[in-house]
Amino acid sequence: MKKKVILYRAIADDLLQILKEQFEVKYHLFASEMTPEFYKDLESAEGLIGNKLSIDRTLLKKAPNLKIVTNISAGYDNLDLNALAERGIMATNTPDVLTDTVADTMFGLILSTARRIPELHNYVRSGQWNEKNIGEELFGVDVHHKTLGIIGMGRIGTAVAEIAHYGFKMDILYNNRSNNAFADEKLHAKNVSLNHLLGESDFV
Repeated sequence: MKKKVILYRAIADDLLQILKEQFEVKYHLFASEMTPEFYKDLESAEGLIGNKLSIDRTLLKKAPNLKIVTNISAGYDNLDLNALAERGIMATNTPDVLTDTVADTMFGLILSTARRIPELHNYVRSGQWNEKNIGEELFGVDVHHKTLGIIGMGRIGTAVAEIAHYGFKMDILYNNRSNNAFADEKLHAKNVSLNHLLGESDFV
């Protein structure tokens, strides 16, 4: 007999198929609503897969067979780690699942604002562009060789710093409670006070 897991977040079809091959999957997309059907499946479930559902002592009392809780999320604020540890229930998360995605987005915003991409896109689309009216006031600013300030140098901050350093030859300042050895050594970043960072950075 396959072990039962509750899936309460949509996942890719190929991953769902792999899960179904190995487990009896009970699908509760809106588990946060705590339906009677969810609680009934929870009584015999050995695994919970999803995110945002509060896994606390109250819920765990209704899950006597639970062995593992898998958070499809970088965070784990919804997990009562002490309660899980007392029961010997393993808890996992996915800390790097969106690091590169968020870093790409952050740098896209830097480029869009510096080069005024959305503004100039609308300018051209609205018919205002012609060779005579494109002057320096519409040029935007360069990103290469400028100084980037990063407040908090965790995984995402470090990923943004890598793009800035290797892709745009930027100087990196950051403000963090402790030094980031990788950023210091490989990216030549400097951990400085917040006031210094705000005063010296071209982009924050």
